[in-house]
Amino acid sequence: MGKGLNVFTGILKDTNKKSFPIMVYEFLNLWVIHKEVPVHYFSRFLYQKGFSNYKDFISTQKYFKLISSEKIQNPLFVSILNNKLLFAFFCEKNKVPVPKMVGFNSGNMFYYGGNKSFLKSNNELIAFYTTYFNKETNTKKIFIKSIEAKGGTGIFMLKKDNYQAKIKSIGHLILSGSYIHQEGVVQNTDIDKIYDKSINTLRFDVVVDKFQKTHLLGVVMRFGSGGNIIDNRSKGGFFVSMDKERGQLLQSGYRQMGYGGAKLFAHPDTDFVFDGYNIPFYSEAKQLALNMSLLIPNKLVGWDIAITPSGPVIIEGNHDSNITMSEVAYDGYLKHPVVKELLHSL
Repeated sequence: MGKGLNVFTGILKDTNKKSFPIMVYEFLNLWVIHKEVPVHYFSRFLYQKGFSNYKDFISTQKYFKLISSEKIQNPLFVSILNNKLLFAFFCEKNKVPVPKMVGFNSGNMFYYGGNKSFLKSNNELIAFYTTYFNKETNTKKIFIKSIEAKGGTGIFMLKKDNYQAKIKSIGHLILSGSYIHQEGVVQNTDIDKIYDKSINTLRFDVVVDKFQKTHLLGVVMRFGSGGNIIDNRSKGGFFVSMDKERGQLLQSGYRQMGYGGAKLFAHPDTDFVFDGYNIPFYSEAKQLALNMSLLIPNKLVGWDIAITPSGPVIIEGNHDSNITMSEVAYDGYLKHPVVKELLHSL
């Protein structure tokens, strides 16, 4: 109810919205064209001035067909993408750059470095990580991620300087769930300038045509805000559109409609202006995303890639990539030849 109210309030307050008669006409027109309630009219910001080509955007029903059809999403690889532990093993086996996995747990059973430990309490968990941080002196933080949760949920960070206090508050969750434990990625300083509290990832939406050739639909960069350690829009982060050829941030970014749908020209925490900023190792990150869609041949995948001081690393792949983000920057995907090909195959 709260987010729904935020969406409605955000639209009402938006000074860049089209006139009410135009919005009603376009909304009803899309309803007739797609034979469904066109909620994407608002989630893609098509109600705003400047979106004259509102008919070129993928409807919600078509989007769900793209991410759920087995003609497009191979169930074997969906299971790998949806399981962070399987994905990490798959990438390591295929020599793909990913955050270093230090271990994993299922409930009280912890697997680290070929050894198995049974931990029953927060105190035992604290002692376990005390031993680990003392041994791995170069490790400053560890991310503990729910193996199957999505959307930025079930993620905890243990810092070397305060892991005891953190474990006292979230240890019971770790001990009762299934998590992958990875060393924290060191972010490139050029990205830290924009926002350094989270790992800010590039989302590359890649499609594969009938000839098994990969195509980059679009790319955005996601940022955390408000002190958050994750960049997911569903947790208050936002995305900034990018020039997919030059690897530069474009002028504006957007928050999710559930968080007011604000249009941003600078990071709200740091005042860093986006327009024209070059992202380091962009061409390498782009090639990594295209290569991943040859390794995991689902016909539509969104690849989340972080930039370290030495180059890109894959964070995860999403068979249900929210292409509504990048669509905004590229004037809709319904006219894209590969998207038309995929939709025609359904």
